[in-house]
Amino acid sequence: MTTLTPVQAQAVEARPVPVTASDKYALKSVGAGGLYVSVEVDTTGTGQAMLRARKAAATLDDLGSWEKFTLHTDDKGWSTTLRSEGNGNYVTTERGYTGTHQNLLRARGTTVGDWEKLQLEKQTDGTYALKAATNDGYKYVTAEVQDPGNDAGLLRARGDTVGSWQKFQLVHLGEENASDAGGRPAPASPAPAADFRVMSWNVCANHNSACDNHRVEGPSLGSQITDRMGTTAEARQYRAVFLQEMCESHAKTIETSLEAKTGTGWDVRFAPIGFTVDKSSVKASRTCDNAGSAASGWKDRGSYGIGLAVPDSNAWYHSYDLPSPQNRTIDGTWVRMEQRTAVCAVLPAQALQFCTAHFSAGLKEDDLDGTKRREQAAELQKIVHSYTMPGYRTVYGGDLNATPPDSESPDVPKDVTASAYAADKECDEGLWGARPRDGRATKPILKSDPEQNRYIKIDYLFGPSTGTVVSCDVPADAGRSDHYPITARYRF
Repeated sequence: MTTLTPVQAQAVEARPVPVTASDKYALKSVGAGGLYVSVEVDTTGTGQAMLRARKAAATLDDLGSWEKFTLHTDDKGWSTTLRSEGNGNYVTTERGYTGTHQNLLRARGTTVGDWEKLQLEKQTDGTYALKAATNDGYKYVTAEVQDPGNDAGLLRARGDTVGSWQKFQLVHLGEENASDAGGRPAPASPAPAADFRVMSWNVCANHNSACDNHRVEGPSLGSQITDRMGTTAEARQYRAVFLQEMCESHAKTIETSLEAKTGTGWDVRFAPIGFTVDKSSVKASRTCDNAGSAASGWKDRGSYGIGLAVPDSNAWYHSYDLPSPQNRTIDGTWVRMEQRTAVCAVLPAQALQFCTAHFSAGLKEDDLDGTKRREQAAELQKIVHSYTMPGYRTVYGGDLNATPPDSESPDVPKDVTASAYAADKECDEGLWGARPRDGRATKPILKSDPEQNRYIKIDYLFGPSTGTVVSCDVPADAGRSDHYPITARYRF
């Protein structure tokens, strides 16, 4: 155990606790002779949490939380924002400071605004320059290697050109809170019998202002999810809940809600959806729209992405990047594309694995013809089958943003889920004899003219064909979302 200083404790209490699979990075200053940038969490006064290039590390294992950052964006990758693992705050350019601390970088932002935005510029030697908006225009972030004492190596935006003092190596440290060391643990053998429930729900709690969950906070969302699980006895039968379009800050509160409902321990694993940052080769996690309002004050909700809730006996989990459309020019406009993800967890004692994903949308600015969704479906099949240790029984699904092969809907493409239907059984499969690879609608598409309303199935739960689907339910009530939840009871 470690003891937090008062400054650290205050920062932690003010920030959502991340339960995320975000990639972590360190900044290594070229001009400061290879020293890593630290967030001075213990410094007091106007220099509290300032960034300094001052940490010598023989190996990456020598780096602590003060040297670790995650990357975020609230403008689809036009800029990025650094979030410190040391105190959970966003790095801010202090445009109001004067003198030698003018435009000093400090990890003190609780939401993302203009002062928190940095542009990455990849240099020909593979290093990066960071550019920040100041009162005097855009300036490059400089490591002040000549400054004395506790200011040595401090970072501030004041350079007009890129030299060694403005160059940084962006060192990839791997995935935050992923337990993938050594691969999946061996499942129980022989696999025990299992009778359990699973739910998948796109809760629409991120950027869609048409949804009532648009700026919802964790307690409300947790209650909505647990209310869908039925009675306490029924809720205790759940082994997984797949969630799409949730925010990072929701994770811990959903955990608490599940534990209160069932009286047992739960973990919520979160994986962000990101964007490739302009003028770089790195991805930043997209931030959720803030909770609250301008009048009441904005509250950061962290990254936007998908969640997987499983009992706390899970011993391994991992997120995966899915093939996604790349940023490109469409009709003369530069369009930035969401980079999609999947996340899996296993319960070795029950020989169960659960995986969920949120595929690209069929939009002009995303994946209009379905090319990437087909690739995402193929990759999900590899994750579920090729990458999985023999002996696991896997239930997987989520919002796959495509209609089933036998759907009567005019929406295309319809072949995205064909490989999943060939390998496994969808919980609603066989509901109609004439259209076995189809099921009840999970997404209402409502128009101002009710005559134009339509209802499609794009949310799925697949399990091994050797198991039994005891029940599959799709209540025609989206609640505060724009999707209906889909629930299934399995017997293996």
